[in-house]
Amino acid sequence: MASEPDPSESRTQRHKCPACYKQFKRKLHLIEHMKISYHSVHQPRCGVCQKHCKSFESVREHISGPLAKSNCSKIFLNQGCNLCLKVLDSPAALNEHKQKCCLNAPVPLGTKIMPCIESHVILSGSIMDERHNGKGHGAIAIDCEMVGGGSDGSIDLCARVCLVDEDENLIFHTYVQPQIPVSNYRYEVTGVTEDHLRDAMPLNEVQDKILKILYNGESVGRIRLDGEKVRLLVGHGIQHDLDCLRMKYPGQLLRDTAKYRPLMKTNLLSHSLKHLTKTYLGINVHCFTGMISSQAF
Repeated sequence: MASEPDPSESRTQRHKCPACYKQFKRKLHLIEHMKISYHSVHQPRCGVCQKHCKSFESVREHISGPLAKSNCSKIFLNQGCNLCLKVLDSPAALNEHKQKCCLNAPVPLGTKIMPCIESHVILSGSIMDERHNGKGHGAIAIDCEMVGGGSDGSIDLCARVCLVDEDENLIFHTYVQPQIPVSNYRYEVTGVTEDHLRDAMPLNEVQDKILKILYNGESVGRIRLDGEKVRLLVGHGIQHDLDCLRMKYPGQLLRDTAKYRPLMKTNLLSHSLKHLTKTYLGINVHCFTGMISSQAF
């Protein structure tokens, strides 16, 4: 007669998820976990043990946090890149990788007072087409600086907008004429003064120029079909920027670093752009007065 399983062993048996290594007392709980976790190759992983994590923040905690796994932490200390969290084969390979991974700080746009006609730059469509030829959808990053309107200065008004391409080339940059009187210029953060906005470009003209760059000659009706010329729009809190510009752009063409799950702090809370650029790019933004933070790429 076959021996019956020891009840004590069944009580202590743990069911482990092969992706994130979470353990459950009951197999049913493991099945429910796997149904809702959606582990995939797109999730950040530990470069040592290949554990799936919800975000890069979780990977960082796993390999270098207060409760880091000892084996992973030891290997990462000698062979891991602190910026991209990649684990290399050897310390020599790590040194070579760091020279490529560490980016230079961006050149600030400056805060000198410029007439509106000189404060914007547009790269011709033919050059843009040549640059993105063969890449499918080209991408444009956008960032806006907001001043305050209303009696308490709490209403965000777009006062400055900047667009750059994937190679960090400046495509468009201008000051924007606010729709209502400005009560707080937030100079410590924006670097914008009354003189900057005196001859600023009207909002409707800014909208037309931005949409012309993004649509890239593609008709609105073809965007949902096979609009290959239209460009992806990248930003941080991008919907807020579009709302302040009073613009709409197709949702399938938006890429928001504030909502990209691997970069979020929790499932509902996003990191600031300043934190992301410092942590993952090694770049400080908003450190100089008037520096616009177009660091979405």
